[in-house]
Amino acid sequence: MRYKYKVRELKTTNQKDIADVGEAIEMEAMSLKKLKAKLDHKKTYHVEYTNKKGNQLIAHISGIEPK
Repeated sequence: MRYKYKVRELKTTNQKDIADVGEAIEMEAMSLKKLKAKLDHKKTYHVEYTNKKGNQLIAHISGIEPK
């Protein structure tokens, strides 16, 4: 695998309140798009990773809904 991602599940109580749930799980994938395919589409995740240029990035994403 090319990239390592630190993934945490987010829990939303209101539209503005977001809290981290649990510890970070380290996952590997070839791209962020492929990582999204592995995640549950009903949940929101906090993802930390380093891109190919060496920059640290943080993204809040949800998984892709299966067909």
